[in-house]
Amino acid sequence: MSERMGIGDFARRAGMAISAVRFYGDRGLLPPAWVDPATGYRSYAEDQVADAALIRDLRRLDMPLAEVARYLAAGPGERQALLAGHLDRLERRLADARHVAHDLHTLTTRTELPMPTASPPDLAVDAADLGAALDQVLPAAGRDPEQPVLTCVLVEGRDGSLRLAATDRCRLAVRDVAASAAGGTAAFRGLLPAATLGRWRSGLPDAGVLSVGVRGDHMVVRGEGVDLRALPVPATFPAYEDVLAAAGDAHAVVASRDALHAALVAFAEEPGAVLVRVTPGRLALVRRDREVAIDAQHEGPDLDVALDPALAADAVAAAVGPDVVVEISGALRPLVFRSADDGTFTTLLMPVRLD
Repeated sequence: MSERMGIGDFARRAGMAISAVRFYGDRGLLPPAWVDPATGYRSYAEDQVADAALIRDLRRLDMPLAEVARYLAAGPGERQALLAGHLDRLERRLADARHVAHDLHTLTTRTELPMPTASPPDLAVDAADLGAALDQVLPAAGRDPEQPVLTCVLVEGRDGSLRLAATDRCRLAVRDVAASAAGGTAAFRGLLPAATLGRWRSGLPDAGVLSVGVRGDHMVVRGEGVDLRALPVPATFPAYEDVLAAAGDAHAVVASRDALHAALVAFAEEPGAVLVRVTPGRLALVRRDREVAIDAQHEGPDLDVALDPALAADAVAAAVGPDVVVEISGALRPLVFRSADDGTFTTLLMPVRLD
């Protein structure tokens, strides 16, 4: 038998985050070679490193999980066809983005709004993806005028993605949207008021390609029939990446999104925290003498953690697909909510104290 590796060592060998290894394992793409029945700790074999690296590279190409599963199960000939078809779709999308960028450049020249040479390239994003990302992230923005930074959303352009992040200190929502830059390195970062982005959301089209970038002092979103701009707030967003990194190793629980959301909404009708109690194959919400249980996939030990059911319901509602992944590190550590079929959306929720 090949030597076993813990999930941390395996993740480093594969060039993945630990959360990504758990996520792909939960989706059946990268199951652990062995799971300790007592502790739930996962171990991996040497020959799985190559599979993990393959999954990592396919996802870097923005290949959907369903296609990744087909690719892994296919023979060499079918793999070539799947990859060629995916690259063809990416090339068509990039061509559309370049066409939009050309039109925007023409419009900018005609209206005598020069593009500063120091501005980074725009990012081309799918309009529907950007709208969905705003729907997911905006509920996590704060509403306290005495904490103005928390009433904003971080909009961050980086190679390959547009990131949105918001927090009210009780929760943190982060969503990465696949994007492409027409050339150079697309890197920009700014805080926009959540109220502004909420108004923008209503004006976004349901389809097409949008260009997101910086023009002078403004952050802009442009496309066919769309020309939005706003001045970023001169402030520093909290160090959210440290919070994400501090989530640490966790036990994943996969449950029906609709069933968990309905149970949380029912408990949220009355004030007070609710206890989440996880046992093998079962997730229960408990408050005093009331208990609601739903089926769940869980390999690890029994877990107890208390949370605010209303905030948790928002996190579950924002997930995508029929299932949601809840990662629990302990009673005093943040809970992580992820879309089971879309790993780019993450909500961290702080635990609370039971009455």
